[in-house]
Amino acid sequence: MILLAAFALGLAQPQPATIPEMWDAWCARCHAQDGSGKVPEPTITVEPMDFTDCKVTSPEPDADWELAISHGGPAVGLSNEMPAFGDSLTPGQIRGFVAHMRMMCKDDGWPSGNTNFPRPVFTTKAFPENELVLLPAVSHDTAEIAVVYERRFGKRSMWEVVLPVHSRDGVDEVEVAVKHVLHSTGSRILSGGLEVVVPTGVIEPFLVFGTAIGGTYLQAQTKYEWPARPEKADRAFVYNLYAGRDTSNAPNTWTIGVELNGENRELALTPQLRKGLTKTGALGASLGVQVPLNQRQERHTRVVGYLLWEYLEPVRARP
Repeated sequence: MILLAAFALGLAQPQPATIPEMWDAWCARCHAQDGSGKVPEPTITVEPMDFTDCKVTSPEPDADWELAISHGGPAVGLSNEMPAFGDSLTPGQIRGFVAHMRMMCKDDGWPSGNTNFPRPVFTTKAFPENELVLLPAVSHDTAEIAVVYERRFGKRSMWEVVLPVHSRDGVDEVEVAVKHVLHSTGSRILSGGLEVVVPTGVIEPFLVFGTAIGGTYLQAQTKYEWPARPEKADRAFVYNLYAGRDTSNAPNTWTIGVELNGENRELALTPQLRKGLTKTGALGASLGVQVPLNQRQERHTRVVGYLLWEYLEPVRARP
């Protein structure tokens, strides 16, 4: 009789109906009511992600979090102690959980992770990153590789150092740049920055933009190269336009894209493929072919690409 009474009492309890009520009933036991992961008695063996830490949660797009909720932690390279709720929640409820989680970051001003679009080969991203990138370029008569180190600081800024290595000249310059997000919404981002080339003294102000239209990414960059010492380098207006599309919502998906690259009167087209190499997306690679559209007697087709490491993200799934 006691068991029957307890069962009846459980059925009489109101079931959670809103997203906050569902969070408190199902998620707070591991992630805490405020999303910090600080609970009196831990219920899992791994350290829960702190959703109140804006620098941890803001860089990821909604699609990543939705995939983790619907298919569980292993789907995005996280712990298997994060269960899958795709059979229990509707797509609208899953989106509601992501929106609820976003509200746990109380500090305004962080660019939306939905504007953290996949990196093209040449077009500079507008979103500030923590990355180490190798950018090789090979043609029939020359080869080069650029080593790029990017480090984010503050909410909206980053600095980077680029070390180009040429097969003929070796290392003869270093590029140092600062980038800052000027405007960001849920689907658009605009950043500006300044790059300086040492020792040639070339100063390069630039603007970069990104947006999503449907499932297509559009990214653009304009840059003016102004040499402080004209005898060392020429002035140049550089622009890049990129359009790309993911084949799925997974962090390790394929991305198909194409770039239009211009410098003064030179034009080139660069079709390319990008692939996340791990479930977390912390490692990625791209391969493309840059084909000159004019002045082909002086310019050659090049095989280009990159190998990318987001060094603050876990490379492998947590146990």
